[in-house]
Amino acid sequence: MDIKELIDKSNKIRARYHELEVQNHGEIWSVQEDLLALSNDIGNLDRLVLTKLGRYYDETPYTLEHKLAENIWWLIELSTRLEIDIETELEKFIKEKESL
Repeated sequence: MDIKELIDKSNKIRARYHELEVQNHGEIWSVQEDLLALSNDIGNLDRLVLTKLGRYYDETPYTLEHKLAENIWWLIELSTRLEIDIETELEKFIKEKESL
């Protein structure tokens, strides 16, 4: 699956979550609430990485692989909500790093 397809699928999934947010809270989450969710998942990712390195104990019901993918998913969601073409920006970023 290419990045464009991943972004499209991510946006469709997030739209379904927005429906649940409206159903449960009367409105979709704000960008700030999405960022808080990402921050929470980054904390879980931190613990899972430390666990993998033997520096922490596993207390989360998630896998490292799942949380890493979920954090990317949240970044795609935030880029969409902030009207940033993440595919283009990622390409520019990679080109910059390649030129070093």
